[in-house]
Amino acid sequence: MSDEELSVECGEHGKSPATFVCQHLPAGENQGFNVGYDPEHPDDAYPDAWCDQCDAVLEQEGEWNERAEAFADIKMVCAGCYCEIRARNWRQDEDALVELISDSFDYLQARQADFMQTYGIGDYQRWDWYQENATLVFSNDGQPVLECAIDFVGSFSSRSNTWMWAWANDSLLEPVRSGSRAIRELGESLGLLPLACATWAAEPVDGWEMTAVMAKHLGAIGAYRTPSENGFMHMVVRQVRWLGER
Repeated sequence: MSDEELSVECGEHGKSPATFVCQHLPAGENQGFNVGYDPEHPDDAYPDAWCDQCDAVLEQEGEWNERAEAFADIKMVCAGCYCEIRARNWRQDEDALVELISDSFDYLQARQADFMQTYGIGDYQRWDWYQENATLVFSNDGQPVLECAIDFVGSFSSRSNTWMWAWANDSLLEPVRSGSRAIRELGESLGLLPLACATWAAEPVDGWEMTAVMAKHLGAIGAYRTPSENGFMHMVVRQVRWLGER
């Protein structure tokens, strides 16, 4: 697992949390990228990683014993290097990813127009979201009008040009984080890096793509994006109820 208390100084990325990978991954390419989550830290953004060769030895041994550990010879790298190593070595079906995103966009677009029109999204003076009960509330003249039950998808940072899934953001409360874990499970089952991994280099459109995937997977009726100091927070809407007059 990554160790946020243990930092490493990298000549390229500066100071960042220490992470751990097998000896074959740093200089490798297309070696496969297998991860193991610590049960005590199931939402670790940078879980221990090893290549397919190490995974084969691990399977033969049945556990991380002396032989498996010697073959892997785990190395410490910074979080930035970890992400670059992962991008070089992760194997995935690119056509499957494109198809999933395309189908998900079709799903969301078909529902988003109805969501926006039916509930007048965009016509309200103010919005506020509340993590403790996972709601997004639209108001006029200080009076709440519409309440949406939401799940946070994740956030795009314009400062670092990265995407982070809500499940990996420990500054968020559990009620808004939990739904996004279903997409991590989907990504792991399909072997798709953008869905399975906590954070990665991204562009603004990636936020909408991941939102569409989560909307379709969870059967959401719409989506919303709120600005932050350094980017945007994306969320999907599960259901809506009126609180007052429009």
